[in-house]
Amino acid sequence: MKKVLAVKGMSCGSCVKKVNKIISGFKGTSEVTVDLQRMEAAFECDAAATDVSGIVKAINDFGFTAQEKE
Repeated sequence: MKKVLAVKGMSCGSCVKKVNKIISGFKGTSEVTVDLQRMEAAFECDAAATDVSGIVKAINDFGFTAQEKE
């Protein structure tokens, strides 16, 4: 299942790498792409195994503002 998050506050390549690392660290995620210009992150996940709200919280805890796009 593909999920897309709006991620505000990214300003450089290091921000993109950090968001990618956060998402990739969660169980069941794959094919992570983070787009600085669109201010969003997309990834494939196993709906039963992946805690999407936990991903959003981890990104927010790091200092960015993330929310799931519908």
